[in-house]
Amino acid sequence: MLLLAYAVVWSGVALVRGDWLTLALQSISFCGAAWVWYCLARGQLGLASHSYFWVVIPVVVCLVALEGIAGPFRSMNHYHLLPLTVGAYLLFFEHGERARRLYAGGCLAIFVSVELGLLTLPALGLPYPPEAQRAGRWILFFASFASLMYVAELFLADLAEAEKQLAGANTRLEELLENMLPASISQRLRREGRTFADAFGECSVLFADIVGYTTLSESVPNVVNLLDAIFSRFDDLTEHCGLEKIKTIGDAYMVAAGIPEARPDHASALAELALRMQAAIKEFPGLAIRIGINSGAVVAGVIGKKRFIYDLWGDTVNIAARMESQGISGEIQISEATRAMLPASFVCEERGEIHIKGKGPMRVFLLKGRLQQDAATSG
Repeated sequence: MLLLAYAVVWSGVALVRGDWLTLALQSISFCGAAWVWYCLARGQLGLASHSYFWVVIPVVVCLVALEGIAGPFRSMNHYHLLPLTVGAYLLFFEHGERARRLYAGGCLAIFVSVELGLLTLPALGLPYPPEAQRAGRWILFFASFASLMYVAELFLADLAEAEKQLAGANTRLEELLENMLPASISQRLRREGRTFADAFGECSVLFADIVGYTTLSESVPNVVNLLDAIFSRFDDLTEHCGLEKIKTIGDAYMVAAGIPEARPDHASALAELALRMQAAIKEFPGLAIRIGINSGAVVAGVIGKKRFIYDLWGDTVNIAARMESQGISGEIQISEATRAMLPASFVCEERGEIHIKGKGPMRVFLLKGRLQQDAATSG
């Protein structure tokens, strides 16, 4: 606003004196200032600040040419360049250090040349009294400085808002990452900045599959919503038991106990979850679930470059998948390794030996429940 006021007043003086060159140049200044104000009103702060800087230098050079350079300390218009050297560092930072130095260096070179009278240039416009020159010098200087500070304040406020939004986006991203990965794994991934895999000597792995889902998906409308409701129920149970959901594969659900944080009761914790999942599926009439559990050593980690997922590898995982796929509808089938780790409070029924692909015959058991007193205590 101050620059607009300055342009209007000085244009009036030039008009009264018949100084058409100065009037034309002030008209350009007026249009430039109006354009900057228009950009600010529309919230285009970057365009406004850059327009301000790139319009001002040609205008100042033309003003100096109109006034002429007769000797040291006699020109006034080049004082406009002083705040621009500061502004270049405030508002041109996104263009890099080289652009800032070139702009500020150009402003200072013009200022020194005019201020010290290193060049001699006759005035192209009408001469003004020394009093008018001094008044114009100070008015222009303070108008430029105030305008620059206003633009800088808006720019820095906009930058602070952008940083606030970036912090909010980063928080949401971290929450999303922690929903995708265990909390300790997501923290480690952010801290180390690379993928990793660790070996775990003892843990238990569970696979659960909804029996007849393929047929169900062809006959039940909104089957995706039904699957979402079932898995959301399983998510709640998994969280309540303090275990880690690994992933879902179609209608299969995978959970692990004892990773990424070791726990000695991993087998019993996962067996308890399996019993609760078996009870929860009864909330959805007409559906049954087949569950398989195995215990042993695994390798777990986050690998690859895209779509990070915390996954498990090893024979323990493969056998757990076989416990489920070769199990019985509505039953929880566990390996002998898992059965050996369960306390006597879990009721198991021996099924005998079944042939496991790649492993041969294996002794398996069906988990039937818990003794009433122990079940009430754990609940």
